[in-house]
Amino acid sequence: MYRDDDSARAERAIALIDEIAELERQKVTHAASDRRLETARRELAALQSQPLAGSRQPGLITHLLVFSAAAVAAFVVYTLVL
Repeated sequence: MYRDDDSARAERAIALIDEIAELERQKVTHAASDRRLETARRELAALQSQPLAGSRQPGLITHLLVFSAAAVAAFVVYTLVL
């Protein structure tokens, strides 16, 4: 074997080791991103499954107030027209 072959082989081995190390770092980073994504999805699903505090159905009193306001408005319009 020639001495240059050993040198070239060693350089190629170092380059491959560096490439493997970089790919492993990317793999770890990607796994961390996947975990954050899954955590965010679970948190969003939990938030969406809980009813919002302000989204209650209108109660009987609200219906009566709206009906009364509509009746008063209709009476005023009827009185002004005649």
